[in-house]
Amino acid sequence: MAPSRAGDPREFAEAVAALSAASPPAAIELDELPAPVNLAPFTHAVGGGVVAGEEDLATGRLVLLHRPGGHEEWRGAWRVVVLVEADLEAEIAEDPLLAEVAWSWLTDALAEHDAPYVAESGTVSRSSSRGFGGLSGRPATTAVEIRASWTPVPGPDGIDFAAHLQAWCTLMMMCAGLPPEYEGVANLPPAGSRR
Repeated sequence: MAPSRAGDPREFAEAVAALSAASPPAAIELDELPAPVNLAPFTHAVGGGVVAGEEDLATGRLVLLHRPGGHEEWRGAWRVVVLVEADLEAEIAEDPLLAEVAWSWLTDALAEHDAPYVAESGTVSRSSSRGFGGLSGRPATTAVEIRASWTPVPGPDGIDFAAHLQAWCTLMMMCAGLPPEYEGVANLPPAGSRR
């Protein structure tokens, strides 16, 4: 990941450097993305995915927003915004508690990585897709999408931005059906047997 843009305040440049220095699990591939504009004076975006061979088991995006002086709704000067998407097996997708369980994956991941936060918000959506006509041979799929944001809270040594990135990586792995401690990529289970 590239360093922050010239002209960023020192604290934002340090936050971006902390994200760039974080070591994701071996199953996660990360890339810097173009940062969205008009969300905050300073933004940085990272894309990621859990990849097995040619298959993406889960994909996502993390955006760090910084508004010097703070933002009333954020209850702070920083905001982490994440997206995670993954295909699900039919029996899991039909679980009426899927949304609650998926949201708990996020809060559990933040707790696991000691990434304190306030003012969290988000949605969990499930979608189904079935092909017709020329696409009728494609298998039906069901996916989960988690969109969330929160304000990171400083600990004794300030905000640990790497911990928030690690929590997002853990969330992607959970959505992909892998345990958070999974270390390998070569031996990922086949897509139909992940859960």
